[in-house]
Amino acid sequence: MIRPSLLSLAIVSALHGADLFVSPDGNDENSGTKTEPFATLPRAQKAARAEHAKNPQDGVTVTLLPGRHRLTETLVFDSADSGTAEAPIVYQSEGDAEISGGTRITDWVVDLDRAGIWKTKVAPLPSFEQLWIGGRRAVRARTPNWWHFNSLLDVIEEPIDDKTVKHTFKVPARDLSPLANLSEQELKGVQVMVFHKWDTTREFLQSVSPEQGEFITHGSKMKSWNKMNRNCLYYFENFLGALDSPGEWFLDRDGWLYYHPREGEDMRAVEVMAPRIESLVQITGTPDKPIKHLAFKNLNFRHSELLTPPTGVPPAQAAMAVDASAIRVSHAEQISFQNCTVENIGGTAFWFREGAKHCTVRDTRIFDLGVSGVRIGETRTLPDATRTGHITIDNCIIHSGGRKAPCAVGVWIGRSGDNVISHCDVADFYYTAVSAGWVWGYGPSDSKRNRIENNHLHHIGYRILSDMGGVYTLGKSEGTVVRNNHIHDVFSTRYGGWGLYPDEGSTGILFENNLVYRVRDGAFHQHYGRDNIVRNNILTYSEEGQVALSRSEPHRSFTFENNIVFFDGGHLLGGRGWAAGAKVDLRNNLYWRADGKPFDFDGKSFTQWQAEGKDQNSKIADPLFHDPANYDFRLKSDSPALAIGFKPFDISKAGVRGEDWRALAKATTFPKPYLVPEPLPNILHDDFERGELGGLFRKATLNHEGNESLISISKEKDNHILKLQRHPDLKKGYNPHFYWDPNLTSGTGILSFRVRLQPNSSLQCEWRSKGASYKKGPSLSFKNGKVYNRHRELGSYPTGTWVAVTIKAATGKKNGTWEATIIHEDGLKFEYTDLPCDPEWTELNWLGFTSGGSKAAVLHLDDLSFTSR
Repeated sequence: MIRPSLLSLAIVSALHGADLFVSPDGNDENSGTKTEPFATLPRAQKAARAEHAKNPQDGVTVTLLPGRHRLTETLVFDSADSGTAEAPIVYQSEGDAEISGGTRITDWVVDLDRAGIWKTKVAPLPSFEQLWIGGRRAVRARTPNWWHFNSLLDVIEEPIDDKTVKHTFKVPARDLSPLANLSEQELKGVQVMVFHKWDTTREFLQSVSPEQGEFITHGSKMKSWNKMNRNCLYYFENFLGALDSPGEWFLDRDGWLYYHPREGEDMRAVEVMAPRIESLVQITGTPDKPIKHLAFKNLNFRHSELLTPPTGVPPAQAAMAVDASAIRVSHAEQISFQNCTVENIGGTAFWFREGAKHCTVRDTRIFDLGVSGVRIGETRTLPDATRTGHITIDNCIIHSGGRKAPCAVGVWIGRSGDNVISHCDVADFYYTAVSAGWVWGYGPSDSKRNRIENNHLHHIGYRILSDMGGVYTLGKSEGTVVRNNHIHDVFSTRYGGWGLYPDEGSTGILFENNLVYRVRDGAFHQHYGRDNIVRNNILTYSEEGQVALSRSEPHRSFTFENNIVFFDGGHLLGGRGWAAGAKVDLRNNLYWRADGKPFDFDGKSFTQWQAEGKDQNSKIADPLFHDPANYDFRLKSDSPALAIGFKPFDISKAGVRGEDWRALAKATTFPKPYLVPEPLPNILHDDFERGELGGLFRKATLNHEGNESLISISKEKDNHILKLQRHPDLKKGYNPHFYWDPNLTSGTGILSFRVRLQPNSSLQCEWRSKGASYKKGPSLSFKNGKVYNRHRELGSYPTGTWVAVTIKAATGKKNGTWEATIIHEDGLKFEYTDLPCDPEWTELNWLGFTSGGSKAAVLHLDDLSFTSR
């Protein structure tokens, strides 16, 4: 891809310095002139060092002539490559020069055994996990195919040793049919990628049991706050049987590479590239001797690798478990990249870390990335002398990241201050566009005075991950400014998907002159924080809450002033913080609902809201945008927003500058968000033989008032059963009890269990809808040897023996009925039909068992199962 300013960029020579040239057709025995260029970059680097050492007052310019300059190992720059402010060291190109860490793959032939597939033998090349066909990233063979996912039913975690756990995944049996006939060796190469909230987990398969709907991996212990669980999206990757869609490829253990060409691709002519090295360039000084004044201009950096470790890739926010980066800069000052391309990258494109200061990336396209576009800083605090800061990323296109680690962000700033992210177009990531800060809460933070301004941040999330933002902040960030950004199309899977998202402890941030629209769960959302200012923004078209606040704190959370909030669906105030009495200064805002529905200010009318001292000088009025239906939010001259102090801003200046750069940014195509399936019913099968690893203890909420022995597993001969004990000291008459959410909104639910009651014990089983004003479906009670439904006696049961119970009820329609079957231990069977539900009951969101009463009592349950059809 030719960059917009390629033809206008003059070849720049360092002041009074030497000029060296390198060409793929050169020779390292040459003198390094334009007519006798060197062949390799390491040889040119050696000559540049010698020239500068001989004449340190002069700079050196190394010009790469057109063609592919292949690297077989990382090109490392250190303090010996330093220039000065007056005489820098410059690496630049004349024409279209590429620095590549890849190798071209040729000699493709038709695979006669597989229709539509081509193959070639690439051994003895080392294994690789990325492939580019005609400059486009190909998809490693996966099932389901690209932009399709399966959903988990359950995950069980058991320790193997101090570092490793076993994960047993439960899924619909049909999802495992593609893996059914794999050999043990083939199976060990298969990876599973699981998406959970804001993280992903990648692990290798150990075994699969298709008939049981179960597969096993080994990996790291899940984090308690973000576990893999029911309804998480996932897919399998890397086996030949998954090679069934154009654009997919597979490399087997014997070195055969298979590819399914896309329409129009001629494998006899198209260029195929595979990466060989993880890092292309490292610029690394030392704390005592940093590298300085090194510039890269008009260069293309392509083809770096990222291999999955044998232990997989554990979850980590922003993909910080993955270190790989194509260009890494540390202990360096005044390093610049201008008018470059960094694309077809396995890891992160740029990482400025450990003492990188006053460095810049300008006018650069960063595209097709396995992980992030740019990282600035660290996940840990460093001493002042080695702390990264004053990094500028300006007028860059940062698109299409997270292709290997989907939880990556476009631009990440961690424990670093005084950085500028400006006039960038950041898009096509599955998580956050720009993230600043890396301290959760109010502890000390180095992320101060960062400026995130005039950026176009869009097409984020795609409903594949959750809890993301166009701009995401963490921790105390005094002096940070988020200004004049154009943010839209931020969509999450289950929750989140915010435009402006100050998360835990965000403090002292100014959010000003931002336009936000087409988001999932809030144009602005603050989890919790202190003294942020939200001023003069246009916040529009969120699907759910428009202005969201999750937590109430004793201090002022934020000031909200001079904003326009415009929406046609959802509700105005989202999150629990408003009802909890959060301290927010609201004034001089303009609110409008385009759908004509009434306003709800936390359950109050606008008059009541203002009577509490909130939103003084605010108004409810149409702001009179030019064409909001087509996202033209310019104000007409008679807009009432002007009267409340709103100052119009020109959002057209956000994003990259120049018509050619804007055209290049628009050249990226963005898929429509993933169509998230309805959550799967929460089925449960527990015979209690696995103890607390069984389904009940992992899925249900147990209420025993702190006495865990009241709901426990007991052993009876060779069988484990669930014991519920009633104790007279319990405060609540309905304890102990347990329940879970089957999430059944259509179809028929089937519950079965065995129960053994003593003469003084009782049990009630009830099905409910959600909410405090729930409706009841099936309800069955066992007490004093009698079976009841809504106080109506149905029959009797013998105490001290096992009774088998089955309950069936259809959901999705009003005025439903249900049926029950009860079988005594001696085989006596009773069937009850047409039992009533509440007329309005249509869905099952609470299924519970209660063992109440005022006297001590014991009952037992076994073979508890809930399924649907």
